[in-house]
Amino acid sequence: MMARKAAVALCLAFCAALIVAPWAGHLDDSDAHLYTVLARHMAADGAWFDLRYLPGVHPRFREHLPFGFWPYAAALRLFGEGALPWLGALASLGTLALVLWIGERLAGLRAGLVAAMLLAATESFFRYAGQPRLDPWLMLLATASAAPLLVAREPRYAVAAVFGALAALVKGPFGLLPLAAAGIARAVALRSWRELWRAGAACAAASLPAAAFLAASPGWREGYLVRQLLASAGGGRPDGEQGALQPFVTVAGRFWPGLPLVFVGLFAARRNGAAFLIGLWSLALLLLLCVPARKVWHHSLVAYPALALLAGVGVAAWLDRLRPRAFWTGLATLSAAAVIASAAGAGRLLMRPCILDPLRPLLPRAGDILVVAPQADWKMVAALAAELRLVPWPQSELAGRAAVAVVRDDAKVDRSGWVEHGRGGGWTLLKAHR
Repeated sequence: MMARKAAVALCLAFCAALIVAPWAGHLDDSDAHLYTVLARHMAADGAWFDLRYLPGVHPRFREHLPFGFWPYAAALRLFGEGALPWLGALASLGTLALVLWIGERLAGLRAGLVAAMLLAATESFFRYAGQPRLDPWLMLLATASAAPLLVAREPRYAVAAVFGALAALVKGPFGLLPLAAAGIARAVALRSWRELWRAGAACAAASLPAAAFLAASPGWREGYLVRQLLASAGGGRPDGEQGALQPFVTVAGRFWPGLPLVFVGLFAARRNGAAFLIGLWSLALLLLLCVPARKVWHHSLVAYPALALLAGVGVAAWLDRLRPRAFWTGLATLSAAAVIASAAGAGRLLMRPCILDPLRPLLPRAGDILVVAPQADWKMVAALAAELRLVPWPQSELAGRAAVAVVRDDAKVDRSGWVEHGRGGGWTLLKAHR
């Protein structure tokens, strides 16, 4: 028992070190910036259902359901904005602990340790794991909804439905995908139509709270269900990727260093029942992610725990051949290296300078500012709003209510009546001539 606790502690130390490593640098994460501003306004307004972003951009925000922002708004109100990254980090660490537990239940402690550490070491996971995004909560709750179907002979579908409902309240249908995929995998593995119907009933029950909220809220129904979900499903939105198999492309490009070990897991699935079940879960998840016409890379994050578990279960048999001394030496070395590197600030090597840095000393500290570019530059808009608390107005021309503007260098605009006050990073700061 003591050995297990020590192994788990070393694993979680490794995971936590990677999650916080990016904090040594700066990440221009438009989603995290946007959600920070939303949480800031929710905490200030006390408006838990009427979200707003900026006067000129989503003055009534309906792109996501409000519930996933509640923890951030509550934390901000109680502890200040410094708590927001910690909240995302805790949710991400919870996902890793859950992956460890599932892997241990399926194929032993070493399978769980490898699965958790592989997921933590995936850059597309740890780079964003400690940010105020919806993905940390989505991954935690959605993976928890699938767990009862994966580890128990007689799964508690009611428990699965509760976690699925919470995940759906965070990010709509994406919260239901791991539960649905686990139900498909279990039904196929057991060759049981009954299991498929039970999983379908759990998914239907899990969708009821979000469906009831939309039914009772015409504004959210029009803004979220029609303009967001249905438009994304049918390809009515111009942003994102449109490729039919884009989730597989995303995994091939981003799920490293674990991807080669996923194939080890697939090979093991021929004779290993746990690997077969997790392989089916992973495949069903990726295929379900292919259904919407509009795809964004981070939508595929809900499949990462399944892929990490497939890799962990696949290599567990090899790890069991290691002598205890070699196993403990490797685990302790990896954990110590991650903690030391993170504490030394190695995470900044992955980061780029802030988009605001070249002009930061010259930028105002309050008020409106035009953000002029041929097409709306959401990264600059989000950074100005979140980091400097300005009110950006995206424009294609130098026209609007603000007397200060940042103009991207590729914007061909008439600058008469404006005076240049600085330049850098592909942007020019202008002020209206008085």
